[in-house]
Amino acid sequence: MIEQLVTRFEAARLDLRQRDLRRQEEGAIARLGEKTLADAGARVGRVASLAVEAAAVQGRLRATAAGHGGSPSGASRRRLEELEQKLRQIHLTAGRLALAMPPTGAESEVLAIRAELADAASEQDRLRGEGQRLADETWTQVRSWVAPRAPALAAVALTWLIAHGYAGSHTEGILTSLGLSARRRGPHVVSLTTDTALVRYGLPLLVASVSGYLTHHLANRVRTALDEVRARSSHPGRAGGSPSAAAAGDSSRRVAEKSR
Repeated sequence: MIEQLVTRFEAARLDLRQRDLRRQEEGAIARLGEKTLADAGARVGRVASLAVEAAAVQGRLRATAAGHGGSPSGASRRRLEELEQKLRQIHLTAGRLALAMPPTGAESEVLAIRAELADAASEQDRLRGEGQRLADETWTQVRSWVAPRAPALAAVALTWLIAHGYAGSHTEGILTSLGLSARRRGPHVVSLTTDTALVRYGLPLLVASVSGYLTHHLANRVRTALDEVRARSSHPGRAGGSPSAAAAGDSSRRVAEKSR
């Protein structure tokens, strides 16, 4: 049980670590894209068009921020956030394009984060396998304990339900038969409330426990008897031979007596 809890804790910690690494990876890709767009020598093809688009968005950002001074209105603030988000998406696109290009060394931060992500994913897979193994072992132990006691457990549940229903509808009679008072005044073991709870829950539990104990021993006796019968039937020669062999022996003895 403790191993399972530790395994789940480690898996949850790794999951949080992976989420943090994915955020770091996204930030690193955006920074790589920003560097790529700032490098005039790398502006070819799609990267060049992204550089023009990013410059236009940055111009609108500066114009919007300058037009409203230090205290922009709600609409202006939303406009600034939209422009910043658009610029970030442009940087992410440029960063992904840079990762698809021949390496230049600028992508080392992204590659390092991805290596950490791969290690965390591998460790998480190992923990999942370990957790599944522990779950299978626990289930096997529970099943091996429950299977031979299934009749007793069923008897406990059924007896408790019947006894609880009977005790709930005959609480006063049971208290009276035990020499206790069914009113607040009179003799009590503890108090009327406690005595009532003992009759309605404790007494059925006691009866159910006795029933389960007897059922368990009876089931063991029956199981042992069945095993002995199966053992005798699988080895008939050890119990005096088969009926056909006995009949053959009697026939040979009769022939021998007639010949004499």
